[in-house]
Amino acid sequence: MNKPIVTLGLIVILLAISTADVFFTSAKLPEVATKPQAQNQPQQRPQPRLAKKNQKAETAKAPNILEILVSEQYKFQHSDEQNLLSMIIKDGTPVQSRALIKDSDRAGFVAWSESPKVKIYFLSLKEALHVSFTPQVKDLIDETQKREGRAERNLLSFSDPGIGEERLVFVRVRNRLFEFHLAKNYEDEMFDLIEKLTK
Repeated sequence: MNKPIVTLGLIVILLAISTADVFFTSAKLPEVATKPQAQNQPQQRPQPRLAKKNQKAETAKAPNILEILVSEQYKFQHSDEQNLLSMIIKDGTPVQSRALIKDSDRAGFVAWSESPKVKIYFLSLKEALHVSFTPQVKDLIDETQKREGRAERNLLSFSDPGIGEERLVFVRVRNRLFEFHLAKNYEDEMFDLIEKLTK
């Protein structure tokens, strides 16, 4: 019973250390990590058309979260459920959260925050989680997804009973960072919802 609580306590400590480390070392660390040779190029080359399309996708209007929840027939309510976004974001940036109900059952939970710093938050979160995984972790996905005509997104998804009972999914897209908890019987529906919320 106490193992997940102890694990979450350790994650909170690691999140604080990771966040401080990222803020003090380099606010551009996520970009440097994905483009290590960008600093060595003396001149910036013209970007191909695909890159321009991706730039437009990045600046396109983000989906309205609550409207999508309603259109997908989710009932939702404010929730005080424990979430990692609230543990890592301590600079005053608001974190909103909702418990999601479908067909009178709990389908999951979503928390989100919007800030120009979401790449830093995501990196700190990922670093802390990777050292906190238990031997029971499974179905781990950690990737950057470049989608033609859509904004690039970072995805981290896993199941780990030592951290939580439900599958956890974290997505960074544009200036938003999401945390999803997926109830076992609603994982397919929740992944469909994630696609719509992170276009």
